[in-house]
Amino acid sequence: MIERLSKLVLPRFVATSLFAVAAAIAPGFAQDYDLTTSVPVGDSELATRSYYDGSETLGRVGHEAILRRDILHQIKKIAHLQYLEKIEEVPEEEREKVRQAYKEGILNQYLNNDQIFSQVLDVHIRKLLFYCDYVVSRPSDQVQEQAKQLEKEFDKKVLPDLMKTCGCKTVKELEDYFENEIQSDFQQEKRIFMQQTLGELWMNYNLGEEDFEPTLVELKRYYEANREKYSVEDKVLWQGMTVYYGDDRSKDDARRKIAHMGNAVQNASPRDREKMFAEVCAVDSEDSFADKGGKRDWTTRGVLSSKKLEEALFSPNLPVGAMSRIIDDNGAFYIVRAIERELKRVKSFSEVQEQAREDLIEDRTEAMKKKYEEKLSERFKVEIYALTPEERERCFRSAKREETSATGRAVVR
Repeated sequence: MIERLSKLVLPRFVATSLFAVAAAIAPGFAQDYDLTTSVPVGDSELATRSYYDGSETLGRVGHEAILRRDILHQIKKIAHLQYLEKIEEVPEEEREKVRQAYKEGILNQYLNNDQIFSQVLDVHIRKLLFYCDYVVSRPSDQVQEQAKQLEKEFDKKVLPDLMKTCGCKTVKELEDYFENEIQSDFQQEKRIFMQQTLGELWMNYNLGEEDFEPTLVELKRYYEANREKYSVEDKVLWQGMTVYYGDDRSKDDARRKIAHMGNAVQNASPRDREKMFAEVCAVDSEDSFADKGGKRDWTTRGVLSSKKLEEALFSPNLPVGAMSRIIDDNGAFYIVRAIERELKRVKSFSEVQEQAREDLIEDRTEAMKKKYEEKLSERFKVEIYALTPEERERCFRSAKREETSATGRAVVR
């Protein structure tokens, strides 16, 4: 059992950055939160919400306490991620002037955000449910042994990358980084890693994710039920050349220039026209794609601002490889050429069989995980002390503690 759990997930904890490690600490970290909050920058007092200043224990999930410092730690970690992204948008020569204001402003915004607090608390409770079921379903000596193995994996694979990312050469320097930059405790980070990862390992083991392999019949049935998922929109791969007119050039002059450019391409042999089109664009086209030979990536309907260009590119009257007539729109003349074109269709089963396999496994896993969570919420009592009775009733459901785990195993006392 111990070896199976270790082999199942532990290798994926080799991280390349601080918040790749955060994703490992809280599996699915990026998907757990919907954080689209705008961030003000400026000096302000940090949050002093009542549920931060009260008891250290905010509530309980089964036998596990919901600790105030754990919720704060995870919010600060999210705020630090946002800060690292935002500071990169500031010109390098200005960063030192605004660095502290950015950090404090973002931290203040996140600590005062009810939505973020609720999301972090909810995710934390769900992960504690997994951990509680793990602890009551395994003998205590096995729990201790698996925790020791996981701690070794953390020290061996996660810690070195954390130190490299944070620019730290020693564990002491890393501890100082967490204290000074994230305003939290590295040992707390490690403890949350241990707790949540053991719960995640247990969940994956119980879902039997590694044991499920869909049959061909199941894959075809899934494909037929989800055909729209495997449809592709009309799209075209194309080249275009542009000449603008306006205050600096008359419309007639612009038309003469693009006509000359088009004739240069047209006079080339059919097999050389794509190359010639690119050469002409590189020299004379006036849009931002000139240095790419006028080539654009695959483009679907509705993306282009010019409806005239879109009509030409998707028109059956413009054969693939042929050049369009001169198009006048939005203060410019254009000539376009379709390199490849694909019309809307549903991909065949043979084209998407592997993708359908991955989708079916993912859908099955999510459905099983949801059912598992529902059983756990009935299995373990959830109490939130810091929320009002109305909030507690709305967000969480307490239930009778039973004598078996959610997986049907007898509880080990």
